[in-house]
Amino acid sequence: MARFLALICLLFLVASCGQIGTISGGPKDEIAPQITSSNLTNKQVNFSEKIIEFTFDEYIELNKPMEQIVLVPADSKIQSKLVKKTLSIGFNDSLQKNTTYTLYLNSAVKDVTEGNDSLMKFTFSTGKVIDSLSLYVRVFDAFSKEWKSKVTVGLYPNFEDKSPRYFTQSQSNGIAHFEALRPGSYFVKAFTDKNQDLHIQQSEMQGFNWDAIIPGSDVTDTLLLPVSLPVQEDKLKNARLIPPGIIGVHVPVDKDGTNILLNGQTLDINQFIGIGEDSLLVSIGEIKEIDLQLIIAEDTLLLRNTPKQQAAKIAVQFIEKEGMQDRFFLSCSDFIQWLDTSKMKLRNMEDSSLVAFDVEFLANQFEIRPKKYAKNYQLSLVEGAILGKTKNVSNKFQKEIAWKQDRDFGDLTIRLTDTIPAGIIHVIQKNVVIRTASFNETDKISLPDLLPGEYTFKVILDRNKNGKWDPISPKFKTLAEEVLLFNTPVKIRSNWEVEVNFEVPLKN
Repeated sequence: MARFLALICLLFLVASCGQIGTISGGPKDEIAPQITSSNLTNKQVNFSEKIIEFTFDEYIELNKPMEQIVLVPADSKIQSKLVKKTLSIGFNDSLQKNTTYTLYLNSAVKDVTEGNDSLMKFTFSTGKVIDSLSLYVRVFDAFSKEWKSKVTVGLYPNFEDKSPRYFTQSQSNGIAHFEALRPGSYFVKAFTDKNQDLHIQQSEMQGFNWDAIIPGSDVTDTLLLPVSLPVQEDKLKNARLIPPGIIGVHVPVDKDGTNILLNGQTLDINQFIGIGEDSLLVSIGEIKEIDLQLIIAEDTLLLRNTPKQQAAKIAVQFIEKEGMQDRFFLSCSDFIQWLDTSKMKLRNMEDSSLVAFDVEFLANQFEIRPKKYAKNYQLSLVEGAILGKTKNVSNKFQKEIAWKQDRDFGDLTIRLTDTIPAGIIHVIQKNVVIRTASFNETDKISLPDLLPGEYTFKVILDRNKNGKWDPISPKFKTLAEEVLLFNTPVKIRSNWEVEVNFEVPLKN
């Protein structure tokens, strides 16, 4: 009996000292599966096996083997089979004689419990020697100039070849590394292989080296390769209803944006207006049908205009326009038919006195030009100040506006070290383009009326002088137009004139 009681006491003592939790098996396994035996070794020559076998030190599973097990050059399709700890890789086709190959297991093998994986690479030759040439290619976005990762880079013996002889993928720093290359000349192509078919599609970013290169001979340094998305076939798209009275739509620049029908009615020139180079605002007017059919240059879009949307009041919005000093700009959600200035008040906030003004409107925008300067204004519109083409009226609106004078702005002159035949400059503040200006045959760019602050700049070398940046054109074998970044901030002060020098790289 005493022995039984002692046992109960001992169990109670052990239970009271324990903590609730899971049983730990020791440190977490963070080591990827290791190969213990194989009939292939790295840098092996005279390889003639039909099947490669890898035996691992633990049970494994395959991760997308059709995508992650890759043979370069891809002279044979491969198939894989896993039995317990052994992976077998077979070749469907005979490998070429006297050829160096590299087999990649790119995260294709991982352990069952922790999922650890790694990149394994084996270079071997069916002949007596291993080819030893290498090539570095660095891929970057042609417009942003940022390094591009996960871009497929291929080497092609002939430019017309659809599939690369050698291929690899760029890393986070944009670098794609080729090794074990056979001597010869190659064309370099890069593309974002979305469907992983090793073929370049029109819908993929791409870049080309139009001239053949010889690794190890005429290319001893890293080859820089810009990529961009070619011009896509543009369509009528992104139509949206802006209640109560406007349809906004993207219209391709090559389409006739003047031949417009809305529910069978041909619109006159006062019922639509272009915004930018590829957008259009269309006035709904007094059409009350719920279903709207918009036809532009034989392309058709369908929209719904519900009774609630039709009954909406016109919304008014203040528009910030950098560099404009003598007037204020506002927009409406309807084309304007009439403005009642008796319902519009502009006050000097310093003494609450009324300030006289002129007003003009076009389509859905209007501008107010005060006749007397004040540092700060308050603009007030009572309900019904604006009558739209829909016969709807505006909501009430109030906005405090600071009016800048010449002395509140600064002027900037940029001197270039070389004359640029044609270019476009983007003025950037806090990663936002606040102004764009074009220039021709000059080594000086003038940018007046900048608000105080810090700015950076992007200059597009407008090769074809069409006033916009053009991406790569495989059809005409032209790369994307070059972009120069000037990321050292330039500080602008009010009532100051600033001059800076920009170094323009000279072409060889």
